Amino acid sequence: MAEKIQSQEYRRSNHPSLSSSSGPLAEERKCSVCLDVFKDPVTIPCGHKFCKSCLNQCWENSHDCKCPFCKKTFSKRPDLKNNTAFREVLQFFQNKSSASKSNVLCDICGGVKKKALKTCLVCQTSYCEKHLEPHQRVPNLKKHKLIDSVENLKDYICQKHERPLELFCRDDQMRICVFCTDGDHRTHNTVTLEEESNEKKARAQLTKTHRDVQQIILDRIRKIQDIEYFADLRKKSTEREKAANVELFSDLMRSIERCQAELLDMMAKKQKAAQKRDKELIQELQQEITELTMRNSKLDHLLHTEDHLHFLQIDPSLFSPPDTRNWSEIIDSSDGQMKPREALTFSDYFGKRFKASSLSKTARSGG
Repeated sequence: MAEKIQSQEYRRSNHPSLSSSSGPLAEERKCSVCLDVFKDPVTIPCGHKFCKSCLNQCWENSHDCKCPFCKKTFSKRPDLKNNTAFREVLQFFQNKSSASKSNVLCDICGGVKKKALKTCLVCQTSYCEKHLEPHQRVPNLKKHKLIDSVENLKDYICQKHERPLELFCRDDQMRICVFCTDGDHRTHNTVTLEEESNEKKARAQLTKTHRDVQQIILDRIRKIQDIEYFADLRKKSTEREKAANVELFSDLMRSIERCQAELLDMMAKKQKAAQKRDKELIQELQQEITELTMRNSKLDHLLHTEDHLHFLQIDPSLFSPPDTRNWSEIIDSSDGQMKPREALTFSDYFGKRFKASSLSKTARSGG
């Protein structure tokens, strides 16, 4: 913004014909956006005129097409066409200003007149450098209002009182002289021309600054909306992910509990079957013990008998080793051991079930 203002001041300082003192219609010849003389002037439907580039820049930096001066909003962007008639008027004033600056001659010089440097609005006379010297030296003359030499001096003089137009009536929006404040403009709000000009410039600049600040605020609001939008998306995504993970781990926990119940049930059944088998083995062993005890009693009797005839009449099978089961391969109930082929651990069982459950869950997710 500061660089743009400096650029405007540079253009004005290097183009005197474009300054605010170039004539009575100076303000009307200036764009209210760039505060400089119109370049490619265009008129929009509300009637206000702007530089074509200034208006395009304003509308490109805004989402609404509205007049930078009166703020009227247009439903669609107007078609900007160059105001040829107004451009010709501008060219006329510029040519007139250039001609007046180069052709105004000193009113005091005799014979060959020199180029005038300044025009005194009080004396209503133009002076060259030599004849201007008294206005720069004499105290009373130093108080006179001097401007750049102009040919159309009447535009700067009150036609009623023939006094310099030094004031501006804000009520009637016109330039007046000091004497006018004692007549029709007695109760009106009046200020100096310089004050009114500076205020208009400041107001135009303030309006642009206000518009820029509003745009910055709008950009920040949109940025907040973008952040909130993506934060909401991220929150929803996180909630969905959390729900999916909760469901996954809930399924895994149910699967673990189911596997645990099945394993415990299977272990209980195995224990019951083992107890039944142990009972049967014990009964079988007890039966063998009974039979072996009877056999042992007979053998003990034969060892101590003196009836040789009876001894010889005994069944020879009694003297052979008893036909008993090989119990070395059977469970030793006192140690609680099992044969290797019947062993089953919790990790083996659960590992198989967990792997099957995971594969099933993965297949459903992929489907």
